[in-house]
Amino acid sequence: MEAISFVVIAIIISSLAYAFLKKVPVSHMIVLSNFIIFLLTLPHLPLSDLAFRPSYLHSYKIYTIFTSMFLHGDFYHIFFNMIGIIFIGFPFEQQVGTKKFAAIYFISGFFAAIFYTLIDGGNTYLIGASGAIFGILGAFAAAYPFKKVAVPLFMPIIIFMRLPVVAVALLYAGIETLYTFSGVTDGIAHSAHIGGFVAGVFLSPFIKMRIEKKSVEVERLRGFVATDRQREIYKKAMDADEPELREAWISYLLNEITCPKCGGKLEIKDGEIYCRNCGYKK
Repeated sequence: MEAISFVVIAIIISSLAYAFLKKVPVSHMIVLSNFIIFLLTLPHLPLSDLAFRPSYLHSYKIYTIFTSMFLHGDFYHIFFNMIGIIFIGFPFEQQVGTKKFAAIYFISGFFAAIFYTLIDGGNTYLIGASGAIFGILGAFAAAYPFKKVAVPLFMPIIIFMRLPVVAVALLYAGIETLYTFSGVTDGIAHSAHIGGFVAGVFLSPFIKMRIEKKSVEVERLRGFVATDRQREIYKKAMDADEPELREAWISYLLNEITCPKCGGKLEIKDGEIYCRNCGYKK
């Protein structure tokens, strides 16, 4: 393995570890590490130790499915991929949390490479984050179809429009499907995009399960909400998908609501809402 390959792997591992240890959004670290790796590897591409080839599925180099997500062939390749993470990945991670985002991102990238192998075969190199990004787009659209995201439109000047994520997903998925099955050969792995997108859609129920569980937790406090301020805090707790953020809003709400029997402070313990002053329980 070339020395540059060891450097790239070290950057990938350290950036992801930093994101989880320091509670930094992993999507931010993915963008940063991709740009750093692009500048380091551009003179050395293709890196046979890190880029994925279908034949690697039957060898120890299967790890390249992961490392290939951090390689890009030219400026336009990395620019448009990182634009996708910034405008789709950033808001998606805010909605579902770091762990969910990372799982969907890398699992989608894995299935993008598998689908590329099944559809295109051959033994050309596959690099880029686009399969994983399409997975994020698919999961986002399936879980939050009418959530609006900013989309840059490249015309004579760049303009930004806020569109429902499902509209963006249907547009791009339609284009990629057309390219994949029309036999267009333009050097872009359109089949990998479709594979990542489909994987993201199928992973979206895991997000919904989390949302339903969270709603039940917060819903139990609804009967104690009486003022506009409390209703605002309650709504923020209901909308929060990051566990730590949700718990913070629940704690904040508990400081605002009072016991309906004695007006004392309410607490949650062992799944029960109770008042320490008078013993009220719910």
